[in-house]
Amino acid sequence: MRKPTTRAQAFHGLGALAALLGAAVVLVASRPLAQRASDESGRATRAPNILLAIADDLDPDHLGFAGNPLARTPNLDRLASAALSFSVLYAQPVCRPALATLLSGRWPHQTGILRNKQATNLDPAGALPARLRARGYATYCAGKFWEGDHHAYGFSAPDVLDTSFARYTGGQDELFEFLEHNAATGPWFVWWAPSLPHVPHDPPARFRQPFEDAAIPIPKWLPEDKESYVAAERALLAMDSWLDDEFARVLAKVEELGERDETLIVFLADNGWSSSLPSKNSPHEKGVRSPLLVAPPGSTHGQRVDTRVDLVDVTATLLDYAGASLDGESPGHSLRPWLEGRAGPVRERLFGVAYDRGLEGAPEDAAYALYARDERWKYILFLRTIGPVHAGQQALYDLAEDPFELHDLALSKIGESGVDQRMAAFRAAALDWWRTTGGKEPPALAPR
Repeated sequence: MRKPTTRAQAFHGLGALAALLGAAVVLVASRPLAQRASDESGRATRAPNILLAIADDLDPDHLGFAGNPLARTPNLDRLASAALSFSVLYAQPVCRPALATLLSGRWPHQTGILRNKQATNLDPAGALPARLRARGYATYCAGKFWEGDHHAYGFSAPDVLDTSFARYTGGQDELFEFLEHNAATGPWFVWWAPSLPHVPHDPPARFRQPFEDAAIPIPKWLPEDKESYVAAERALLAMDSWLDDEFARVLAKVEELGERDETLIVFLADNGWSSSLPSKNSPHEKGVRSPLLVAPPGSTHGQRVDTRVDLVDVTATLLDYAGASLDGESPGHSLRPWLEGRAGPVRERLFGVAYDRGLEGAPEDAAYALYARDERWKYILFLRTIGPVHAGQQALYDLAEDPFELHDLALSKIGESGVDQRMAAFRAAALDWWRTTGGKEPPALAPR
C-alpha cells in the first residue's frame, strides 16, 4: 500500500494551514451552534464546507484519472491531482439505495430502501444533512433526490427541488446564489447530484463531436454487434465529458468565492455502468464499484490509496469533519486519518447485496445475491434463481488476473482444494456480515 499524502503536502502553504487550523469563527444568529471543530491542540477552527459530488451511473473506468486515454475529464483529473484517490469504493448497484446509504450511513437492508420504486421513504431521523445543519451548516440539495420532501431530511434550500438540475434545466444559478450568500459566514454543505451521465446518452453536440471519430478498442469478449458498442462507448465518453464540464462550473464558483481552501470536496458515483458487461443492478464490479476522490481543504498534492472503502465510510468521514459524533449503530469508519497522512481504517473485505428490483418485500425476500471481495478475490452467492443462475450457486473471480469477471473459477476449477476453501471462507464471511448487521435468513438458505 502506498503511503498517502503527508499533512504538509495536503495543505497549500503555511497560510492556508493556519487559516484552517486557527481561524476565528464568525457566529451567525441563524446558525447558533457556529460549527466549531478542534485541531489536535484543542484550538477552535471553522468546520470545512463540504461539496459532495455524486455522478449518476458512471463507468468507473471511463475517467482520465482512472487511466482511460480516450476520456476528456480535465476538471475531475485536476481534482484527482489534489485529492486522495481510493482504489476501491463499493457503492450500491442501484441509484436510490446508494443515495439512501449516503444520507443515512447505513446499508440497504438496514434502511429498507432496496430499489428505486417503492412506496416507503427513508426514515429522516439522523439524516446526514440534518446532522450537518445541527452543527451550523447551511445545506443545499442540487439534483437527484428520491425521498420526497428534501426539507424533512435537513436541507435548508432550495425552496423547490430541481431534480433535473444541470441537465434538462441547464443551470446552476440558484445553487451559485446559495454559495454567494453563505460564502462569508460558512460552513455550507452541497449535495451535488445531476442526472449525469445517466441514460439517455444524448449529449449536446459540443460534447459529442470530439468523440465522433474516436478509435474505440473492441474488447475480446464482445459479441457480433461491434458497431452498436462503438456508438455506445462514444456517447458514454461524451456524457462523461458533459458531467466534467458541469462539475467544472461549480468548482470554479467555489474558487471564485475564495472558498476552495475551506472546502472538503468528495467525488463518487451512486453505482457503476458498462456498455458491454453486467453492471447496474448486478453484483459484478462494473455495477458496484465507484471512483472515490477526497480532497481536503486546501489540498494541492494527490495520492492514490490502495485500500477498500464502503459507501458508509464516506458518510462517516463527512460527519467527522463536521465535528459530529457517529451514531453508535453506524457501520462506517472515517477516512480522515488517511487524509491527514496517517494510517486509516482498512476493510479486509467489502460486502453487499443485490436486490430484485421487480420484487416487493423485506430485504431477505428481495435479495438475489450476496457478494464480497478482498484485495484480489471476488465472491458471489446467489440467493434466488435468475435466468440460468440458480439459488445456491456460487461464483469466484480472480480480480488480479480477471478484472472484468469473465472466468468464473467456481465453474472451471470447482473441486480444487484452493478454490473450494476460498469459496467456503468467503461464504462464511458474507453470511456472517449479513446476519451480524441485521439481515434475516434468506429463504434460499433456510433448512429444508
